[in-house]
Amino acid sequence: MTDAPSVLDLDPGLAAVLPEGDRPAARAASPVCARPLAPGEWDAFAEYGGREDWLGLLLAAGFLSRSIECVGETVSEILGPSDLLRPWDQDGDYPVPGIDTKWRVLEPATIAVLDGEFAARIAPWPPLTAALLARIGRRARWSALRLLVSQIPGIEIRVLYLLWHFAERWGEPRDGRMLIPVRLTHQQIGEVIGAQRPSVSHAVSRLREEGVAQLPGEGWEIPADAPQAIDRLLGHAFAAPV
Repeated sequence: MTDAPSVLDLDPGLAAVLPEGDRPAARAASPVCARPLAPGEWDAFAEYGGREDWLGLLLAAGFLSRSIECVGETVSEILGPSDLLRPWDQDGDYPVPGIDTKWRVLEPATIAVLDGEFAARIAPWPPLTAALLARIGRRARWSALRLLVSQIPGIEIRVLYLLWHFAERWGEPRDGRMLIPVRLTHQQIGEVIGAQRPSVSHAVSRLREEGVAQLPGEGWEIPADAPQAIDRLLGHAFAAPV
């Protein structure tokens, strides 16, 4: 794999789990096949089905969505840099008929293939393998958080919670604000938080006074004090009636 990038360079967070003295050898042992993905529908299972012995596909850059459809309803998950995917783990394995899973590349992305040979090469550094496996557990925890957010009364609070969560993970500081560099539509936000598109559009309009902005061609921007805005909205939502 001459000239192939190291997974430690594609995802600096993985290098951070190793002592500095171990990083040069681990870097030399961890080249990966890095593949670009263009925006649009992506048949991940058709390309990578039957790879159960692989660790997964590491999303090194860009954003994807994974949508599950059943009986006319759609629930989506947004994935970004440092998330680990295993698209061969199909939802068809569940005893629920009519489930369809779709992947979409939202922003130009790069995935790193973590196959069986890669897993064998990094075996001398258990913290590196553990850090990769922890990415799977992290997605499960965040899925539980999204489910919780979808139950909160008030669409504005749900939208702001979601954007704050994305800003904490992938936000880019900008003059006291946070840019979330993924161009999510109101429909896509609704599929994550359990709301219809018109309700999300109405909520976004009301959130402008809290400093939330949808930036054409860039993504979303929220104020750095979004937690305080959430507290204010929660206070209004649960205020005792007079």
